[in-house]
Amino acid sequence: MSDINTYLDAADPNAIRFHGLDEAVVGVDDSGLLVYNYTKMHNIFMKDNKMDSDEATEWIDYNVIGTNAGVGFTILYEY
Repeated sequence: MSDINTYLDAADPNAIRFHGLDEAVVGVDDSGLLVYNYTKMHNIFMKDNKMDSDEATEWIDYNVIGTNAGVGFTILYEY
């Protein structure tokens, strides 16, 4: 994992940084927005918040992605 500060230095100052999800940041997109890995976020919520897989999925989809319809951050999905 790269140091979060490297990504923050490259990111737009208005890019959204989610509390507790620094380990899920995998880069910065062309617009200067932080890129979050969905699978890593999912694993963080399961581990740190003791959620099962369905709860973590629902939480991310509603409370993270739904925060502002994707403005200010990018989510990278893994299949």
